[in-house]
Amino acid sequence: MKQVLTPEDINSLEEKLKKASPAPWRVIDAETVDTVWVSPDIEGNPIALIDYNSAEQNKADARFIASARNYMEVLISEIKTLRKRILDLIQSNNIELQKRLDLQEELNELKKVLQDSSDGNK
Repeated sequence: MKQVLTPEDINSLEEKLKKASPAPWRVIDAETVDTVWVSPDIEGNPIALIDYNSAEQNKADARFIASARNYMEVLISEIKTLRKRILDLIQSNNIELQKRLDLQEELNELKKVLQDSSDGNK
């Protein structure tokens, strides 16, 4: 599995998000059965039936799936916001670094002028 999402990965996730049933999703479970349904929080047919594992595992998996859908839009937005902020900070840092380099160059030129002036007075 990838450790970093590329812009293409994020675009792909957004496309999948647009095509999925609208959020919020919820888990429909009963204490007495192992089967769990994942359903949009509207009237209609369930999205998924989870019944391959124990009741507790099925419920945990269903809760994860529903939570992932419910927060995917927020997570994608947060990734984009943080990446933009990082780029802004890098750009700001580069500008500050260039200013410091320019000032150091000016200082070196002044030192040379002073040295030349001092050498000329001897």
